[in-house]
Amino acid sequence: MAVCRVEKNRNYTTMSNYHLRDRNLSNKARGLLSTMLSLPEDWDYTTRGLALICKDGVDSITAQLKELEQYGYLSRRRLRDENGRITDMEYVIYEEPHTASPDTALPYTENPDMASPDMEKPRLENPAQINKDIRNTEKQNTNLLSTDSFSSSRESAEAKRKDAMLEKMRDYREIVMDAISYDDLLRDIPQERDRVDEMLELIVETVCTSKPFVRVAGADYPAEAVRSRLLKLDGDHIRFVLDCMRENTTRVRNIKQYLLTALYNAPATIGNYYTSRVQHDFYGDSPHG
Repeated sequence: MAVCRVEKNRNYTTMSNYHLRDRNLSNKARGLLSTMLSLPEDWDYTTRGLALICKDGVDSITAQLKELEQYGYLSRRRLRDENGRITDMEYVIYEEPHTASPDTALPYTENPDMASPDMEKPRLENPAQINKDIRNTEKQNTNLLSTDSFSSSRESAEAKRKDAMLEKMRDYREIVMDAISYDDLLRDIPQERDRVDEMLELIVETVCTSKPFVRVAGADYPAEAVRSRLLKLDGDHIRFVLDCMRENTTRVRNIKQYLLTALYNAPATIGNYYTSRVQHDFYGDSPHG
């Protein structure tokens, strides 16, 4: 097969071939790593930012980043403020796998217990009864071991399920924070931090739900449709919902449902809302000016 190459005197990237030869990586992960290595060192690496310059969507980019992290080509560290809130994500990208040395403790071997076993003459009275008791005890111990093993296995599976859910929520929290420009929001409207955090957690919780349907405004919608709508929210939508809440004069009995409804409807209603405000500013309450 003939290979046509271009003259590399400008607009090219020099990188290691290691990840291109790594059979552990999928082609998508190789491509994403190559793209990341071609970007400037001061580029703002975010999941949403990478999705904007790649054809793949946010979910696909997230999966590829986790793959690169799994095989040591990427490490991520969450940066927090003095209150413990996540403020940013620090990415470190490696051309070759980077793994930390395992911290393995050595077994304790000093002065092992060498006491002699008890060799007294065993008691031989009623041997049949003794054997029967031993068999019963062994049976009880076997049953107990089986029950404990089942319980332990079930608890282990539950713990793994919870860990997987927490990791999923952490990943989506980062995606949503990128999408809504979380830092910019808090910089512009610091007084709304609690409300913004409330909406952030509500979005993450709803996006990560395992239920097939989500109730919005008294109606059940497919969870996938709600998830897709919420993942399209940006900072302007959050500001829009905050404006609506400030202007609302009626009592809200279920604030969680009110917020979810407002967030779900935000992409469809934001344009009409601001158009009506402009009309009001120009013409007042009169429809004819």
